[in-house]
Amino acid sequence: MKPAYVASHKVPDLAAGDSGTASLLFQVLSACFAAAEETYTFLRWPHRVSGIQAGIPPDLVCQEGQVFCQQRELRWKSTPRGWDLLYLGIQPPPDFFVPLAGEWQWEDREADLYGSQNRETRFPKPLSHPQDLKVGQRYFRDERTARVHFIALIPR
Repeated sequence: MKPAYVASHKVPDLAAGDSGTASLLFQVLSACFAAAEETYTFLRWPHRVSGIQAGIPPDLVCQEGQVFCQQRELRWKSTPRGWDLLYLGIQPPPDFFVPLAGEWQWEDREADLYGSQNRETRFPKPLSHPQDLKVGQRYFRDERTARVHFIALIPR
């Protein structure tokens, strides 16, 4: 296991509404992910999911989602007070993130998108994703408790 970074950040709800708050979320994503990085996005609403999409879409108005690349994953969830963000990475997050208590370590594991090998799926409908995308999982474990607390997706 190697040292990892697990941190959080809160984006407050703005009086300007969803578009202003979503703009702040997009600014945080821009601070975490370089434009040249190969990134993937997965957005969730109560009634549907986006599937895995290449890149970061300009419209992030959804209740929760995640963006991931080889080095990090950023998750967010809408709350009545704004957005709660979680950073999982093998490189330090931007300075405005607050580290979560723990002695974080990471380890990569193999994974497979259901349907990519044998067209079998466990979802009610097939999950859309780029056909050439191969994924892995990164386990984030607290050395003090020896428990895996988070599992992030990574492109392979």
